[in-house]
Amino acid sequence: MGRRQRHKQEKKIAAFFDQLSGQSKETPFASAEERQEAKERLMQSILAHTGQPAATAGRSRWLTWSYAVSGAAAAILLLYWGIGHLHNRAEKALQLTYISTGIHEQKRVYLPDSSVVMLNANSQISYSSNFGVKDRIVSLQKGEAFFNIQHNAASPFSVLSDGITTKVLGTSFNILKYQQSHALKITVKTGKVSVGNAKREFCQLLPADQVMVDSRSNLFTTTHEDGQFADEWMSGRIVIREEPLTNVLERLEMLYGVEFDKHALQDDSLRTITFNANTPLQQVLTIVEKISNVRFKVAKDQHTKIHVYVK
Repeated sequence: MGRRQRHKQEKKIAAFFDQLSGQSKETPFASAEERQEAKERLMQSILAHTGQPAATAGRSRWLTWSYAVSGAAAAILLLYWGIGHLHNRAEKALQLTYISTGIHEQKRVYLPDSSVVMLNANSQISYSSNFGVKDRIVSLQKGEAFFNIQHNAASPFSVLSDGITTKVLGTSFNILKYQQSHALKITVKTGKVSVGNAKREFCQLLPADQVMVDSRSNLFTTTHEDGQFADEWMSGRIVIREEPLTNVLERLEMLYGVEFDKHALQDDSLRTITFNANTPLQQVLTIVEKISNVRFKVAKDQHTKIHVYVK
């Protein structure tokens, strides 16, 4: 086969591929690069299977070669589309279950493996329909949750949140997610957990150990706390211990459903504050004003927005 003739045939194969692939609204190709690679493989396969057309009359030779091309192309394209449709069906088969809480609401959640999750106010978790098939994975989208995990060495339990993974076999621990500062605070009550991301393990925690992880920089700090603090919020006692003032205010946003305008906030030193979950917000703000150099003012037109001013 001459170079010019081969070039013409390659152009016809490419046009044939484009025509067939354009007839379907669904495609298994994730990108233009993947589609181009499939086209090139199709071209190589067809040329390898059909070879040089027989030395017959011009139109007869072209028809014979065209039928061969059509058969080979159809078989290969059906293979690609079959893989794509199976992948799409598998994705559609996985259903996600979302569980969330509102302001001043706590909720006890029983997972399919009988593990128990306690959700704090304004929090959300999710898990897929294949939970427990090979492993057990729960995502914490926002807020705070305490996990009491059933032991199963054959099926590790993981909590994913903001790119950070907490892995356990059987234990109880608390995770608090700070949305604004992209930080996770993980406190272990019983057992042992591993904390890390997709690339490496950061640390392992034992009872009463705590780690604060910045999910953007992956920097972390570990401390040893009193183990009872891991789930104290479940009894209605809120203790914010040695936290930056911005984190203190974000905790109040979670618990009371308000928004703080913090653009004027400069003091971000560590603060400790203790109060009951049913304490009125105004009383809590008075406590914060006493232990810091800020004051608060509720917006006249928006009762859920509170301005923060430096004294």
